[in-house]
Amino acid sequence: MSNPSFRPLIVFSIPVLILLILAFPPVWTTMTGDVIKIKTAPVDPTDLFRGSYVALKYEIESVKPSQVDDSIKTEFNTRNMGDYKKVYVRLKQNTDGLYAVDYVTKEKPGEGVYLKGELEVPYDLQNAKTIQIRYGLDNYFASEEKAKEMEKEALANPSVAVVKVRNGHVVLTDIIIE
Repeated sequence: MSNPSFRPLIVFSIPVLILLILAFPPVWTTMTGDVIKIKTAPVDPTDLFRGSYVALKYEIESVKPSQVDDSIKTEFNTRNMGDYKKVYVRLKQNTDGLYAVDYVTKEKPGEGVYLKGELEVPYDLQNAKTIQIRYGLDNYFASEEKAKEMEKEALANPSVAVVKVRNGHVVLTDIIIE
């Protein structure tokens, strides 16, 4: 390793290796994940740097306190209100083929369809009617024309997100407007 010609190779290969490691979970999920559908409610913003996209809100982002495991609720205290806690959200398929929240736990489920998420600790612990969870599925990028068309159609018709799921990792692949 004392050879100076290897140093530039090592220096330039480290960032490439880091990028490959970061890209692996989404690529692997897209290639091998299970396809599920989740009900959405889109809004159409435009970002100067990223272009046009459809911002999405999912029904599974709001859960009832009764769906949250007691082990998570006992960790809530006034110190961490507004903080985010890593959780696993187990999903179940409804009769209409869409997936909805079954329960939320801090332990990784052994089987079934589940997502990794971040639960926002509510500010009003005693009176919270819903608890919010983020999954990182907020934006669907499209051309400006397609994003505007999707926005118009979504206001009149319900939309469904098609996602791939594997070991809690999730990748948004398509939006279907019925």
